[in-house]
Amino acid sequence: MISILALILFSSFILVDFFALPSAVYEAFVIRLVVIASLCFSVVFSFTRKFSKYYHLVLVIPYFLAGVAINLMILIATPEDKASEIYFAGLVLVLMAIFSWNYLNLPSVTISTLGIIGLYVYVEIHKSTDHDALYATIIPNCFFLVSASIIGLVTQYVRDQYLKENFLLQQSLKRAYEKKAAEANDNQYLANHDALTNLPNRRYMMKLLNESLEKARLKDKILVILFVDLNGFKQINDVHGHVAGDETLSIIAKRLELAMRRGDHLSRLGGDEYLMGLILDKDDLPKVNKIADKYAKIIAQPINIEGKTLRVGASIGFAIYPHHGDDIEGLINIADQKMYEVKKVKPSRTAASSLQ
Repeated sequence: MISILALILFSSFILVDFFALPSAVYEAFVIRLVVIASLCFSVVFSFTRKFSKYYHLVLVIPYFLAGVAINLMILIATPEDKASEIYFAGLVLVLMAIFSWNYLNLPSVTISTLGIIGLYVYVEIHKSTDHDALYATIIPNCFFLVSASIIGLVTQYVRDQYLKENFLLQQSLKRAYEKKAAEANDNQYLANHDALTNLPNRRYMMKLLNESLEKARLKDKILVILFVDLNGFKQINDVHGHVAGDETLSIIAKRLELAMRRGDHLSRLGGDEYLMGLILDKDDLPKVNKIADKYAKIIAQPINIEGKTLRVGASIGFAIYPHHGDDIEGLINIADQKMYEVKKVKPSRTAASSLQ
């Protein structure tokens, strides 16, 4: 945006050339064209990925060329032209732009400014035939240019310090916010998930199941709640230790997660109990028994822990919305009761409850 503004202003000053440099309007136009081309390049380059890396170089060159161009137009002017008086104001504008517009670093603006002022002094000395008139002109003009540069340098230094402090403050606040957000997310995650399996805990699962229940109502589907209790898990803990038991619970959780569809939910209630929520079409109602059997068979697959092959079974009871009710807590209780019925009938086998 800065380069576009400079491009518009520098182009519009072509009109000034007709009054300041009538003897060499064409040459002035060519000189301006070079500066305009460099400004156009900086505009185009600003849309590339490398712009931030070469920012200072890309922006300082057009403004330095603008100062050089103004000095060249003063140099080619005839004594009858008023270039020196009129274009001197242009040099002041260029210095203002270098210091104020671009947020360039101090070395860039210092070198550019000294170069422009030095070239101005050289041009005036080179053109002058009257040393008394030269001193009367160049000394006050240089005083103004140097004063403007000093003001610009001090202003930029103060601005850069303020920007640096402001930037550091913003970065500090950003890091503090990100840390707090990360801690909040961690705390929220820990509050909602089981530490061993990373599955949703009971409290979070209730929220997920209520959302699924609402979705089933809106889409006229059924919601199946599966209550899963492992068979033979206590023996693993007693014989092989709690480490093997924890590993077994994690493996079962991963197996069930991989077997589930997107949109279904799985949680660990605690101990060796899991809870599942599945949204199905009403036409899939007769398949619920087979679905429960499928998960029971997945759980029953052999588990290898430290070279030992372990096995657990599963008793699975289920309840269905809307057949068994429309309240999640009530559906879980029904599924829990059916799971115990299965466990009593087949305590040592993998089993699933009936649809009744």
